[in-house]
Order: sequence, then structure tokens, then C-alpha cells
Amino acid sequence: MARSMKQVLLGAGLFVLTFFLLLYHTSYLSITSNFLGEPQGGQGSAGSRVFKQDLLGIHSRDAEGHLSPFISTTTTTTSIPAHRRLVNVQNDRYKSKALSELSDLPYKDLELAKKMLGASKDPSKVPAHVIEHALSVIKVKLLEEVTNRNFSDALAAAHLALPIANITRPPHAQVVIATTWRSGSTFLEELLASHPAVFNHYEPLTQFGLKRIREDSDAYEAIRVIRNLLGCRYEHLDNYLNTAKKLTEMISRNRLVWQTCHHDKWSDALCFNKKFLREACLLAPWSTMKVVRMRVKFFRSVLEEDLDVRLLYLVRDPRGVFNSRRSSVKWCKTPDCNDPSGICQDMHEDFHAALQLRKDFPGRVYILRYEDLALNPSNKTASLLDHLGFDFDPKMKSFLASHTTKNFDKPWSTTRESATRVTYWASKLPIGVVSDIQKVCKDAMAELGYRSVNSTNNITVDSVLEPLVLV
Repeated sequence: MARSMKQVLLGAGLFVLTFFLLLYHTSYLSITSNFLGEPQGGQGSAGSRVFKQDLLGIHSRDAEGHLSPFISTTTTTTSIPAHRRLVNVQNDRYKSKALSELSDLPYKDLELAKKMLGASKDPSKVPAHVIEHALSVIKVKLLEEVTNRNFSDALAAAHLALPIANITRPPHAQVVIATTWRSGSTFLEELLASHPAVFNHYEPLTQFGLKRIREDSDAYEAIRVIRNLLGCRYEHLDNYLNTAKKLTEMISRNRLVWQTCHHDKWSDALCFNKKFLREACLLAPWSTMKVVRMRVKFFRSVLEEDLDVRLLYLVRDPRGVFNSRRSSVKWCKTPDCNDPSGICQDMHEDFHAALQLRKDFPGRVYILRYEDLALNPSNKTASLLDHLGFDFDPKMKSFLASHTTKNFDKPWSTTRESATRVTYWASKLPIGVVSDIQKVCKDAMAELGYRSVNSTNNITVDSVLEPLVLV
């Protein structure tokens, strides 16, 4: 009888805990979505189901399911409406009441409750032995992936890396993709990151919001973030990590890290622990980074650093860029994003900046048109990897085979029948809009090999594209 009563009490306690978690989490989602301007309960919530929803975090997605490129880092308690603050107070009361009612639960259940309520909130408190174990897992996984590959430097770098061996290893080979929104950069980033030896930094400047960095003050901070990440220095990147906790994709797109740290046993706190990220970054032979917010001219100081950095400037037909921003996403509402004249002025200046950097840093700057990669993905990828010093790993070949031969026509998808994307804008944009874009983009289009058209009927690749000539 006593045992039966104990089981009843245990069941009731767990029920109360579950009720509290659901109420607390629902209220928090409601409040956070209010900050971000997202509709509550829409596709944005469903789009993040692939990630664990931390009690103190939210994976912000727009109405189409794509991660929003803007996160406010300045929201304060005073900016929360009064009725929302009241909800927070009520939730604190529910929390205290629930915890008091759980005081008689067995130790193991209390530990579980503690983990659910707070363990994942403080990355700085992850035990050292957990970090070391996770790093060893990454190293073993890395060695398994690169062994028997025809690229000895990658194997040597993985073998000599910490924590198993404390011997100096070859320096990182670093690739930075410089471009702008909806230029095919996610596809290119995923292609490079599919290599098993790559440590991927995804959208590191998300904290700056939906704008292009033009001023020296912003550029100074942006360059500091980029340099620190390329050097595996996370000690002074609090804004970056706070943003990543809200937009988990900044970490989850790093395959080496996410497959190890995103584990129920350790909680997601490990994914944001500075020591773990630093040491994991040092393990990988190569790293990649996609930057869509900074003008190309500012990358000069990055190339001047004593790092093995390659700059990959990616450009796309402005008609394709504008169509993608206009029809595929809901967040492109700032002048930096939705003004064709601004897009093309940036394109013209960034292209010339890339040409100058290409002269000043021979062999370290590569200029790539999205259309050339889309039309001949295998050969163009082989040429690009040869320039970067990467091998054409079988996993990259599998990625190309699965992502360039069929369409999954969602705005965040990188699975496309790539050859058809070159002229896709012609079937979507009215000729009046095309003419307006061509008028303000005339110079940029001419120097990048994009031909103007008078009609969107019977458009072919040859009618809109000519070879790119680099001087």
C-alpha cells in the first residue's frame, strides 16, 4: 500500500513538473516571438523541430521556415510589456511551487529535473572531464573520416591535433566565403562543409542584424569577430555566442561539433562552452566561414593576418538575387537588402575590391560566379578545391549528386536542379521589374558577364550569360 502511494505521489510530481515545463516554455516562446516579430505557432516554430528547444532559447525562423538573419541583442526587461512581465512573475511562482512539491522525489528524478530546468543554461559550468571526453570523440571521428583518403596533410593534421597528441600540427587552411544574401552562398558553404575534415563557422556576423557593414566602427568589430574565430579564440566572443544560443544553426551547421555536443547526456551547454569550441576548432585541419554582411574591401586586414586564409568571392546575377529576395523570404525589408540600385552598387565595388585583393595576395583570392558552379558543379568544384588545397572527398561528391539533380523548392533548401536556377528568375519576374534592375545594374552586369534582355520569353543560358573575364 505504501509503495502504491509512493508511486502515485511520484506520478503526480512528474505530472506537475511536465505541466510547469510546458507552461513555462509556451510562455517564453510567446514572449520571445513577440520580440522578434514572428507569428506565434506558425511555420517558424515547426521549422525548428530538428533542434532541441532549450528552456531559455528559441530558434527564430521566418514564416517560410528559414532562420531569420536578425536577432535583437538589446532587448531589456523594461522593454517587455507590463502584462508580459506579469506572466514572467507568475511563471516564477509556478516554478517555486513545482520544485517544492518535488522535494520528496528520489535523487535520480531530482537530478533529471535539475538538468531539465537549469543544466543546459550555463556553458561555463560544463565539467572538464566532459569536455575532454567530447574532444577525444571528435578526434577519433576525425581520424576515422580522413584515414585512407588521398590527402596526407589532412591525416597528419588530425593525427597531431590535441588532445591525444600534444605535438605542434600543421596550421589550419582557412576559407572565407564573401558574398551577400541569396547568392547561392548556403549551397557553397554546405558543399565545402560536407568535407569530413572541415570545421564550419556559419554566418558569424549575424549579431549585426540585417545590414551590410559599411562603417569603420562596425567593420572593426566584425573583423575582430572573424579574426578570433579563424584563430579559434572564443574567449572574447560573448555577443557571438549569445546570438548562437538563439540561432542554433550557427553551431548546428558545424558537423564536427554538433554531432558530438548535441547529446542528451551532456545537454546543449557543451555546444557553447568556450574551451570546448576552441579545442574542437584546433582539432580540424581545415575551416570554412560564410560572411554575407561585410563589404569585400574590409577583408584586406584579414588577409594581412599571419593566417593561411583564402578568400572566396561569390557573385550572382542581380536578377536572380533580387528574385530570390523578393519571392523566397519574408525578412528582406531593409534598404541594404531590397534596393536593386544598392545591390548592384555593392556588387560593382565588391568585385573591384576582390580584383585588387587578387593582385595583392596572389593565389589567395578566388572569384566565382554562382552560375558557373550551377551549370557545371562537378568540374567547377574540382577546380575550386584544387585552388583551395582541399581534396575532392567522396562525401562532397555525394553532396553534389544529391543537391544538384532535383528540386526541393523551399526558400532555405539547397537541393536544386542547379542548371535550371540560372534562368529561373525569367519565369518569375515581370519584364518591367527586369528592365528596372538592368537599368540600375548596367555596369555591374556588363563587367561580370550578365547580358541584358528585352523579353523574358524563350530565355536560354547563352542569352543571359557570357564568359567571365578576369583582368
